[in-house]
Amino acid sequence: MTQPIYTALTLSTVIPHQNCLEWSDDGQLCVLTKSAVYILTPDHGLALSTPPDVKAPIDDQSSAKPLGWYKTMIDMSSRPVRAWAEISDGWGTLSLGSLDVSVRAVTCSPSGLSSYGRCVLAVLNTNMEVTLWEGTKNHLRGEWYMIDNVTDHLVDAIALNGTTDEEGVARQEEVLNAQTTCIAWSAQPVFGISPVPLLDASLLAMGNRAGSITLRRFSRSHGERGQPTTTTVIKLEMCERWITQLAWSKWVASGANKCTAVLAYAMSNGGIGLLQVSQTLEATVSPDAFVHEYDVERHVRVDVERFQNLAIPPDKRGVTAMRWVDVSAQKTILVTSKAGTVHLYSHPPFPLPPLSSFTHPPICSPTHSYGSKSLLTQIQPSSAGSSSLSPISGLFYVRDRDALLFALSDGSVHAMHGFSSEPSWDPAPTPSAPTSSTTAMVVDEVEQEDSSASENATAGKTGAGSKKNGHTSTAEGTALTRSSDVPITSETLTESSRSFFVRAQQHTTAGVSNVPDYMDVNKIDGFVPYDSCGTVAWMYEVSRPTDFSYKHEAKHACVLLVTPFWPADDEWVVKMVKEKMDWSKNGSGVRCATRVAPAHLLRGIFLHLADTTHFKRLCRALLNILDRDMQEDPSTAVVIPEWTKPCNEEIKIHLRKSLATQFFGWESFLRTRMKLALADGCWKLCQDAQMRNDCGRAARIQLAAVSHRVLRILVRHLTAIVTTLSPLDVPFVLRVVVQSLLPGSPSDLSSEAQALSDKVNVMTAIELGGAGLLEMCPACHIEVPLQDITQATCLNGHTWTRCSVTSFILSTAMVRTCIGCNRKALLPLSQSSPAEGDSWMPVAARSWVVKELLEAVDRCLFCGNSFVRIV
Repeated sequence: MTQPIYTALTLSTVIPHQNCLEWSDDGQLCVLTKSAVYILTPDHGLALSTPPDVKAPIDDQSSAKPLGWYKTMIDMSSRPVRAWAEISDGWGTLSLGSLDVSVRAVTCSPSGLSSYGRCVLAVLNTNMEVTLWEGTKNHLRGEWYMIDNVTDHLVDAIALNGTTDEEGVARQEEVLNAQTTCIAWSAQPVFGISPVPLLDASLLAMGNRAGSITLRRFSRSHGERGQPTTTTVIKLEMCERWITQLAWSKWVASGANKCTAVLAYAMSNGGIGLLQVSQTLEATVSPDAFVHEYDVERHVRVDVERFQNLAIPPDKRGVTAMRWVDVSAQKTILVTSKAGTVHLYSHPPFPLPPLSSFTHPPICSPTHSYGSKSLLTQIQPSSAGSSSLSPISGLFYVRDRDALLFALSDGSVHAMHGFSSEPSWDPAPTPSAPTSSTTAMVVDEVEQEDSSASENATAGKTGAGSKKNGHTSTAEGTALTRSSDVPITSETLTESSRSFFVRAQQHTTAGVSNVPDYMDVNKIDGFVPYDSCGTVAWMYEVSRPTDFSYKHEAKHACVLLVTPFWPADDEWVVKMVKEKMDWSKNGSGVRCATRVAPAHLLRGIFLHLADTTHFKRLCRALLNILDRDMQEDPSTAVVIPEWTKPCNEEIKIHLRKSLATQFFGWESFLRTRMKLALADGCWKLCQDAQMRNDCGRAARIQLAAVSHRVLRILVRHLTAIVTTLSPLDVPFVLRVVVQSLLPGSPSDLSSEAQALSDKVNVMTAIELGGAGLLEMCPACHIEVPLQDITQATCLNGHTWTRCSVTSFILSTAMVRTCIGCNRKALLPLSQSSPAEGDSWMPVAARSWVVKELLEAVDRCLFCGNSFVRIV
């Protein structure tokens, strides 16, 4: 059976470097090209009314919804070029990259850092300058703006006065420290606090030509909406050579309110060193706040220690790729590549022993081995340009098969099996016996092996249920197909990549007689997973090693492919869903801390659900998962302290932070939103009436759970600030009370809402038929009662959409739209024109409580995805 090509998108551009693809936590794919960064967003899991900008499938007849992409870009060609010679005339500070400036690297911040609650991109060019960018109104299709030039801050610190030779040498050293050669942005550390505080403790690491590494923190000069900037946390002098690569490991808990990560750095001589970076969240007492509030500068302490020995000694060969791979919760492996070799390094779990004791890698677990290995890359002949010396273009770990997949720029794809225990090119390694001739040659090994390593050899077997006739019977009684365990070898993967390349070329060059032959090289420049079931997004360009003729940049054609390298497995898709839904039980708030978008987490699931050939089997199994486990709401035990001071600016800040923390800081709340998105997605794809009703029932259950949780949070906060409410605030309070008293609401929620209504009634005379519950139709000015929280209809038949946050009628263009469920909400005042003030808001919505609520909700309350402005 021919595997479909979900996307074959041609970009007329030049790819200057390998590893040109990277996913952001917002679910956007960043494509690094010579003069721009393309930002592509897949439409799986999105529900915008505007169609995607491009759809380019090949032989994808089974998909009910072909994969489409929203497309925008960051244009770097018009950026002014800094003249380093004007600052220093030293030969060492000359920048050859300024002759023809191109984009060198891009790294994505955790989500939630931008002023719109999304990711910030750091872009490095060949002139060694770093700039920060964010999307504003519409990050899917709109313009991205530069919000800060990090290099400007570094240059401003250089002392330009003085003309003596000694002062000139010192100035040259300062300029080298300002010339950035590599960047890497860490994830958000997880301190084990629930709800997760909305605190940005991520670090932007920057290596330079002077051999130093600077850790910088993203911040805003005047609060959440101030001017963005970065500040130096710590600067470390590592060596006297260029720092060429940086890679962060994941953050691991290493004590009370303390987490630790390892920053790997590569030097120009081929050596790789390690830094242990720890962050400790200091205890804080906020007597007036509704929730614990933290300031990153005052409450987060950063400690950095250097490993005494290098992970990989220098050998004068440049490092072409470097990345940490999470094998398990206890083990992380550093994968680096040089010409012809792949190096693996694993350190013991935290807390580490004294760093001076790392002369020999110690054994800290009976089930894992630690140390370093080097494996020779094997050649996979597929074209005239095949070579084992080609650099790695991308890599990722397939946990189900315990295999590391990586692509070389020559077009070959390789699989390293037994990655967590005994890496080998053999698809069925035997840890206790000598391997065959196809096994990778270990040329440098310093490791300690454990007696139970054979357990990892069965990591690819799910073991869920009994197998009969090629099917797996789950506990729910649903028969799921399981594809035959076809081994994924370097040979088969390379053949697949070559086959996809030939088919894509024949499709994109329709009408051209010549087809790719052995002399055509499918040069791969990026290789990242689209899901965890074998679907990969990768970039290639046709190249002929024997053709030395000049080709203009406009003549280059790079193609983005999204292809499955092995058939999707129903059982594995269901297992992936279970992991996404159940990870919160052991995740310690990881996804809430990083604020990963649900559309990003569920992207691969929606891709497989769109396949009509096995949707019915998957849908029934997914409904069993959704119906089986209704998790309790831990926020019911949260107590919001009563505010005893007068209404002032202080209470507004505390209310905004508390609402944002309660809405988006609970892992269980994110899980409920993901279940709602999954049930709603199945309902849209269902053709069978009975199954469609079942999906609708599951979606209504999850929707009610989300609505009641939001209302409970609002009721408890309004009860805490009831003494500060004015008659202008009462309309919104009553709307919350009425929604909490609707049939089907939990009894505790209704009781709390009735108590809130009684307190407000004591303070202010309330007319139950008015006070904002009755709105005027914007078209005919007839009263519209609050009978439906999603839409409003007057007696004349005029229908209006209601705000998903406040339930007020939307009769203005100052609205934002959720990309995941298409719900709409009023804009916060910070995103509207200052000259207009709040004149565009409904009169009943001009309450300070409503304004702070709109500021706190920077993501959809129902599905957790981000908003965009379409108008």
